[in-house]
Amino acid sequence: MSFLGIDLGTGGVRCLLVNEAGDILSDVSRPLKRINISKIPGHSEQDANEWIKILEQALDELFSNSIHRDIQAVSVDSTSGTVLPVSPTGMPLGNALLHNDVRAIEEAQTCVQFFGGSCSPTFSLPKILWMEENLRLPESSFFMHATDFLNCWLSGHTDLPTDSTNAMKSGLNLETGNWFDDLPKLNLPRVVPSGQQIGEISSHHCRRWGLKVGVKLVSGATDSNAAFYASGAGQPGEWSTTIGTTLAIKGISHNRINDPTGCIYCHRHPDGYWLPGGASNAGGEILRDHRNELSSLEETTNPDLIPNCLVYPSVRKGERLPFFDVNFVPFFEGNKRSGKDYLLGCMEGIAFIESLSYSLLEKYGALVGNNIFATGGAVSSSLGLQIRAEVLQKSLHVPAHPHSAMGAAILAAAGHYNRTVGEVSKDMVSIKQVIEPSSSLSKERSERLAHFRNRCSL
Repeated sequence: MSFLGIDLGTGGVRCLLVNEAGDILSDVSRPLKRINISKIPGHSEQDANEWIKILEQALDELFSNSIHRDIQAVSVDSTSGTVLPVSPTGMPLGNALLHNDVRAIEEAQTCVQFFGGSCSPTFSLPKILWMEENLRLPESSFFMHATDFLNCWLSGHTDLPTDSTNAMKSGLNLETGNWFDDLPKLNLPRVVPSGQQIGEISSHHCRRWGLKVGVKLVSGATDSNAAFYASGAGQPGEWSTTIGTTLAIKGISHNRINDPTGCIYCHRHPDGYWLPGGASNAGGEILRDHRNELSSLEETTNPDLIPNCLVYPSVRKGERLPFFDVNFVPFFEGNKRSGKDYLLGCMEGIAFIESLSYSLLEKYGALVGNNIFATGGAVSSSLGLQIRAEVLQKSLHVPAHPHSAMGAAILAAAGHYNRTVGEVSKDMVSIKQVIEPSSSLSKERSERLAHFRNRCSL
């Protein structure tokens, strides 16, 4: 018995086939040839027909092996805020505006009432309003998120709902689970939680790839939410920190977390909980040019060693988490921005950002348990993981396959079994490593964290 998760990212498509225990049976990827077909600064577009072309190629390869055809359900994730206009028959009526397209500046200003007083032009709703105003679209046209578009192709029809994670940036009332009543008049699909059966794979596709009739199509999610479902965090009080270029936090809460500073925002978890989170400008980007030095550092450095510098680990002006300040300038206290001491300071700084972020969440009423699920490129550093465990004074759990496509496969299984996403996540996510703090936070490290906090004006 197997489940297929399809991840449509900015650069291509990934198809991950897993069994009910979460073991990977096949992993097929195909890149897009054109990442952005627009030449206009601030515009970011793709041809949705190319999405279908590369997905077909990936599925041709996947199902060329007959043992991969016994699938029970399929679910799709895609980038948040990517939308396109379509005809009633599911044909694209224009290019998809991607998650990082910022042309809808004026439209975003008219949408702030739906998003707690702040709306980015990268959100779906302002892009939809821009398309309505600037494209010559027939009245019968409507708008789909990228996930919805692939779902319609897979099912062979357009009468399908969208999922609540994609709908959030299109004007979803998170309290009711439906569109805001005073949204502009738009042709938008109905909304369901992620992990719900919404249809079946079309008989045409089943014949083409030798699948049994009745393969379930399950509502998907945005890529970041799908990745969270694959982190191992499945119950209130469990959180995931993803550290790659930047640092992002997401977790499960019984209550909605209201942050007047705007650092924390909330999705709805498909199991009915709240899913607060936020993202920092700080993270692993500051270490990008020091990869050779990092390997040597890993082998020779004790995680209890205190660096002779204090580093705010960001390479850009401004910050979003654990505080919001567009004018913030990252600080550095020390003699030089190189060498092992500096790299150790960067790792410590990342751990401090993580610690202050969780302190902010607790300040606004979030429960933060003793286990943090660690994902992203930073998990490759055993030294960095140990420093983070010491600073947080929590156990770090590293999942084996923390990918968006794995999260989509988990949603497919949840829809098939009619179980909660949290239950299925616990069954399918395997933890490959647990890092425990070796001792209580040292006095010197505690004093450095307090000084770091003061430098951030917290």
